[in-house]
Amino acid sequence: MDSVKVTQPSFQMVESGAVPTSTLHVKDLIVRLCSFKDISNIFERYHYKGKHMGGGISECFSLLYNGNIVGGAVLGKPRHENKYPDSIDIRRMALIDECPKNSESFFLSKIILWIKKNTYYKKVLSYADKSVGHVGTIYKAANFYKVGETSPSKHIYWRGHLYHPRSLTIDRPYSYEMREDVKNGNAKLTTGLPKSIWIYDIRGKTN
Repeated sequence: MDSVKVTQPSFQMVESGAVPTSTLHVKDLIVRLCSFKDISNIFERYHYKGKHMGGGISECFSLLYNGNIVGGAVLGKPRHENKYPDSIDIRRMALIDECPKNSESFFLSKIILWIKKNTYYKKVLSYADKSVGHVGTIYKAANFYKVGETSPSKHIYWRGHLYHPRSLTIDRPYSYEMREDVKNGNAKLTTGLPKSIWIYDIRGKTN
């Protein structure tokens, strides 16, 4: 991937309730490249999987309001690269509750524009997990098209968050603790609903 690296300072994350909904407007939002640590607290508080990332990270983006982080997104290579060649996966995205209507579509559009300008990827991939009530509304609004569904999703429910079963095998400190908790019954493997698969074709394909 041919990308432009931009060094950005760390920003303060806006605490829940600190930005009145009436004063935050989409036109005031700014998107910047950032590091994962800048947006990890957003995922910890506003994403059902928390801040742990089980796979590789290519780029991270922050959504800013008045210099404060109100959203974050992580891009990475698809787990099934042979099935989705020339694609980049929006592996995680979350915004604070106070963000106004259409903030997700705005955020996605800016990320896609960056991908168009700075990489050779032809498609943008993302998933909507039906197990937690996500059906892909924000992707449809951002001109993604649905290409199918995965097999029923499996998760490890551990300490209030859901993790991919792969987390049991990777070499991370929390993985060792999770494996022990699976053995003693304090973590549980669950089977949920399929995820819907959404793709944005940078070359302009529509469905």
